[in-house]
Amino acid sequence: MIRNTKRCIRLSIILFFAFNNAASAQKTDSLTFSLNTRYSFHTSGENAEMLLHLPQAYTSAKLTVLVSLTSGDTVCQWSGTARNRTVRIPFKPVSKKGSHKLMAEIRVAGSSTRFTAKTDLLILDYKPNEVKTDRLTGGLIVNRRQFFPAGFYCYSPVHPSLPEEEAVRGFNMISPYQKILPSSFHERKAYMDRCAQLGMKVHYNLLSVAGGGGVGSQTEGITAKEKKALLLNEIKSFRDHPALLAWYIADEPNGYRIPPDTIRAIYDLIRENDPWHPVSVVFMAPFTDARKYINALDIVMADPYPIPDSPVTLPGNAAKSLSNEFRGKRPVWMVPQAFGGGEIWAREPTVQEIRAMTYQSIINGVKGIQYFVREGLNLFPKSTALWNECARMAVEIAEMTPWLLSDEPAVTVSSASENIMLASFVHRGRLMILAANRVNRPVQADFSVSSSLPGRARVLFENRHITLKDGKFSDHLSALGTQVYLINHVGPEESLKPYRGNLVRDPGFEDLSTPGIPASCYAWNNGDRGATFFLDSREHVEGYHSLRLGTPADNRSARLRFFPFRISPGRTYYISVMAKADPEIIPDNSGTGKAVYFEISLGNYGTRRFTLDNEWKEYVAAITIPSGNNIPSKTNVILQMPSAGVAWFDMLQAIEGVDVNRSINPELKFIPEW
Repeated sequence: MIRNTKRCIRLSIILFFAFNNAASAQKTDSLTFSLNTRYSFHTSGENAEMLLHLPQAYTSAKLTVLVSLTSGDTVCQWSGTARNRTVRIPFKPVSKKGSHKLMAEIRVAGSSTRFTAKTDLLILDYKPNEVKTDRLTGGLIVNRRQFFPAGFYCYSPVHPSLPEEEAVRGFNMISPYQKILPSSFHERKAYMDRCAQLGMKVHYNLLSVAGGGGVGSQTEGITAKEKKALLLNEIKSFRDHPALLAWYIADEPNGYRIPPDTIRAIYDLIRENDPWHPVSVVFMAPFTDARKYINALDIVMADPYPIPDSPVTLPGNAAKSLSNEFRGKRPVWMVPQAFGGGEIWAREPTVQEIRAMTYQSIINGVKGIQYFVREGLNLFPKSTALWNECARMAVEIAEMTPWLLSDEPAVTVSSASENIMLASFVHRGRLMILAANRVNRPVQADFSVSSSLPGRARVLFENRHITLKDGKFSDHLSALGTQVYLINHVGPEESLKPYRGNLVRDPGFEDLSTPGIPASCYAWNNGDRGATFFLDSREHVEGYHSLRLGTPADNRSARLRFFPFRISPGRTYYISVMAKADPEIIPDNSGTGKAVYFEISLGNYGTRRFTLDNEWKEYVAAITIPSGNNIPSKTNVILQMPSAGVAWFDMLQAIEGVDVNRSINPELKFIPEW
């Protein structure tokens, strides 16, 4: 279809044939190289990158690249030898909002041929709920942070307790099947609002008005004009909602033989009205049909359901095919099978099979997981053990996110066994290796790292270590089993160190004996079952983790009481914590713009309240233990965040200070020593 170029808001790759005039005697080739921006859109002034994709034959050639606006103004330039298939070229986006045409001119040393490639650069105003796709890593940028969706489909109406039940288990996304009708708008608004309170994202289903097929998407007695009106109303109602992640418009269009142009028309309409959120389409086998729809989607999804009649490796193979096809162009997500026992699926997957499907997909390049399907508490899937395994992997994915979405060069890792699938990632000097056994029997796994690393490999989710020798180590993988290994490739340079005499166990929240949760504390709930407390590997000022607290509503927080330590009557204790907040994740629905605050207590001896900034800052509370003979020998630091919002905490410490009964100057301030 012909697009209105004035309203073009999509970043598309446009390749063309062109020849210079005869006087130049230089051939132009516009088919060999391709160009796009790293992010699906940019805001003016931010640091950005252009991605130039090369054919293998030119990865060792010396290149000169000039990227310009069609007006002739230079955007960026680069020269050198690529060494790989993608060249990252930094640039500063232009300040003018809208879509801008770019052209790259590529010259190869020693060649008379001039190569060209075109793309669009989309500049938008910043929105708090915007979602960018990262074409380099295949991930998403949500609330200005990396985001790897780990969620599930569910049915409508959404049970009121479902979002909170799954948020506390580690899931960060839901996608309800639904019919977009005015009579049920209040149901959709209710679950969207609840997900926003919980910090969960919604992969919003528009199938019933987008015409893309799918479960329960048929709507009788509604004209095409009425469907379009309902679609536009839904987009305008929720495009600024804090829970919105992406628009889901088509379910297996290749199976229903829905032409790409039909999906493209819906895609263009949605992007015209909301360029801040990506659009997704799910495909059935043959999954490579997705390439026909590339101009009608921002996220490619696949839903192979192999159990019990097809190999468990089918999702991983589909992931590999799609990742190769769309690398550097579109993120790829997988829909693992979490159901069975009816239709053509004689049983549900086993715990081992669901883990194998999930990890094999991630190893082969998938950057999003959306299980099909959840209906609690034991309907879909029937096996609570199976769903527990899905939740367990959601927590594991959260821990691995900085590695899975890293843009740092990977270290080559190999295995002597052909039955072991491998992928490696590097983040801040640490090498992470994902391994999956593709056969249903235990195997010996011998690993070799291209760098001769000494020391130990941590088996991340089993709380054990393996010795490395000359970059080699061995382990055993269970039938269809997976392992994640973490190796300190280069140690971090820490500028922040614990106080001398710190009394708090695990002050930096680095104890991963049980992934995802703080180790040395007890937890209480102050009224909302969806209040969360997770470790977050994306935000920290020390080490590799912080503690993330999420309070859905005022005065309904989680309350953490940390491991006890000995105290002395009459002494003052100084409690220090680094903290920051992001009020955009769980906004104040009252519209009063209330600040996010937290409270620190020392047993029952005193409480201090602090207002949080959106940057890391140290907060210090001084609390004095009263004198007397009946004072218990131990007490605890208590942390809670009564205000609605999301905040991160790191380096929680307590140190003993002056004895107020002996201090000559009661105003004497204690200065901690590092």
